[in-house]
Amino acid sequence: MNTQSTDRPRTGVLINNYNNGRWLRACVDSVIAQTHPADEIIVYDDGSTDDSLAILHSYGERITLLAGAHNFSRSGRASQRTGMIAAFAASTAEHLYLLDGDDAYTPTHLADYESAWAEKPEAVMVQGPMTRIDPAGVLLGPFYEARKHRRDYLADIYRHHETDYFYITSAFAFRRDFLALAFPIIERENGDYASDMQLALHATFCGPILTRPTPTSLYRVRVGSLVEIYGLRGGHRAYDTRDRALCFNRIAVRHGRPSIQIWRNFTYLQQVARLWLPNWLTLPLARLKVALRRPPR
Repeated sequence: MNTQSTDRPRTGVLINNYNNGRWLRACVDSVIAQTHPADEIIVYDDGSTDDSLAILHSYGERITLLAGAHNFSRSGRASQRTGMIAAFAASTAEHLYLLDGDDAYTPTHLADYESAWAEKPEAVMVQGPMTRIDPAGVLLGPFYEARKHRRDYLADIYRHHETDYFYITSAFAFRRDFLALAFPIIERENGDYASDMQLALHATFCGPILTRPTPTSLYRVRVGSLVEIYGLRGGHRAYDTRDRALCFNRIAVRHGRPSIQIWRNFTYLQQVARLWLPNWLTLPLARLKVALRRPPR
């Protein structure tokens, strides 16, 4: 991919919304309040039936509104993918930030990510930890996982046969040239995979990924979000781990690279054991995973 020019890259925020009227104003306002102003704010609304459209129209020319039609026959993940692709097609910025309509940014989110890009402009993706908030906006604590902060993501995926090294949608930003290559592939893919996961896995093959040390985005923990619907934080983590491995292997084939073997992923084995075995049997497996991942003295 071509490196960025020495000029300040234009920035754009792509907001995906469906019936998030309760939180939507806080979401859009958080983008407008950035210390590093976004050059464009594009909101795709997936046919909301609440007051979302009225809220979005109130911003006038400060945002670009794309009003879509909700397709009840497709999954939430497919609808999210449609919104991302439509918003991207309407954008012109070089650095594109993803944001769900129920999440928000802290005022320095873009400034923090752009400072990282300034030091390594060839990076195709920037991510970072998040701060969890409840539906009322009350702080719940950090969403920080040490394993998601790596130096070489692709090497570690092959080393551990593990792909859970990435945060979620509203923590992601990408270079435009990368998205221009990745979105057509994702649009053609079969399977109900999460688009943010697909983008992150594609990025591992395309260039450096930068991970910021401190949270600058807000993740709203609530019933009804895609994270809750698909059980990514609950008892179905084994299925999520399996699906991510399958998705990675499909992407690896496209890049002429080998697959990973999920049975060599101790986290997956532990997740499966937790689903089917009593705790007194799963504890030794957990201890074995810790021992194997402990760095040599």
